[in-house]
Amino acid sequence: MVLRPRVVINVAQSLNGMIAGTSGRRVNISSNEDLIRVHYLRAGMDAILVGANTVINDDPKLLVDRNLVRADRQPVRIVMDRKLKTPVDARILDGSGKTVIYTSRNTGNLENAEIRVRSETQLKIENILSELYDSGIRNLMVEGGKEVILEFVEAGCVDEFYLFIGNVLIEEGGLRLFNPQTEIKDIIIDVRPMERGVLISLDPHYLVRSWK
Repeated sequence: MVLRPRVVINVAQSLNGMIAGTSGRRVNISSNEDLIRVHYLRAGMDAILVGANTVINDDPKLLVDRNLVRADRQPVRIVMDRKLKTPVDARILDGSGKTVIYTSRNTGNLENAEIRVRSETQLKIENILSELYDSGIRNLMVEGGKEVILEFVEAGCVDEFYLFIGNVLIEEGGLRLFNPQTEIKDIIIDVRPMERGVLISLDPHYLVRSWK
């Protein structure tokens, strides 16, 4: 049996199913209450993982905001970046936390980041998770984007899936999480009303069947 970290996916989408605007443009969907929830989740994680497009479009720090939540340590920041296109001025490279970038490019260097060059086979989600487990990562949070989330779901490597639906609408042409749109009523575990939206917990095991 191959051991892997517990994987939690967290994503926010608009009322009309978008997680970003046109060309991946960042849109503020979460409420203050949801942001506090997200940072509580981060505080319990060993690492947070995103794709290169999320770094480029959102420029997140991927750390626990200690103004919102107490945290004794910061999670490792992990980026899936096959083409090594992370900008040199990205905030994940600010040195305030450990950053690991997985890529298939064997050239390039980014300050304040550990570059792990792997083959395409080694970059499969199952192999990355096994490597992370061996390095001591036991809890991993995946925050996007769409391609990365889809990879985890299709690999059957998701233990919890949280979807915050905010009371905003994003223009047509934005990025849909579920495309084609997917009926999720039969895979909902829990629904929790929140400020400016609702938090839905989805069953990841049934989600993978409906998504494929």
